[in-house]
Amino acid sequence: MYQFTDDCLTGLETIDNEHRQLFQSINEISDVLMDETKNAEEVLQSAKNLMATLKKYAATHFAHEEDYMKEIHDPELLRQKREHAEFTSRVNSSDWESMDVAQGIRVLQDMMEYLSLWLYRHILSSDTLIGKMKTVHDNPVMLTFSEEYYTGVDIIDREHRRLFEILADLNDLNRKDFVSDKYDAIVDVVEELKDYTVKHFQDEERYMESIQYEGLSVQQNLHKTFIDKMDQINLNDVDENQQAYIDVLIDFLANWLINHIMKMDQKIPVVD
Repeated sequence: MYQFTDDCLTGLETIDNEHRQLFQSINEISDVLMDETKNAEEVLQSAKNLMATLKKYAATHFAHEEDYMKEIHDPELLRQKREHAEFTSRVNSSDWESMDVAQGIRVLQDMMEYLSLWLYRHILSSDTLIGKMKTVHDNPVMLTFSEEYYTGVDIIDREHRRLFEILADLNDLNRKDFVSDKYDAIVDVVEELKDYTVKHFQDEERYMESIQYEGLSVQQNLHKTFIDKMDQINLNDVDENQQAYIDVLIDFLANWLINHIMKMDQKIPVVD
């Protein structure tokens, strides 16, 4: 059973309701695949029918989401479109008709695991930012670690502070108009940010594991998604349009980090 929890809420009623429906559809397919009252052929056919319904509903939902983001001029629209395209490509990647029953059921089971994980990560790391993205690069104060971001866990707070400092360094570098080519320096800071983020997530997960925190698996999924996003940074794009690219990157990274700290990390218990 894949649950739509309060952590997934975006605050946008239509989008939240459609997310609930997507989770429900995935659960219905999962239930059919485990139905021992039907023979294999019946299970496969029912699951395929439900999968077709899921594909249509997801397409409708993505269109609603993208239309809303376009209407409010959300800067994350392009990134959302890419992630939606990834989902669509995956659900269209299998030719069910060419598979035998056993193979079809196995592929559908794998598909359900992928789709549920993708949806959960996408909602938590992208959809919860819809309409909430703030312009950070023009407001350096937002890149200052303050008391409102405290978790109470010393190592986590120290490392969050350092992440804010690296982002501020990147922003300062990008604002130096008198430097004509900042590519090498920008790449160095981006690489430092990547490396430190990986270290921080490892330390944070180690702490959560040590206190047997029930939210560890959710955090691990979010951390992996964020690392994947950082790995997708195209340094060629940085070189072609340094100022604009880094402005967008800083806004995304800072907003994600602030949202993650206040929505997820501040739930981590403090244990001496």
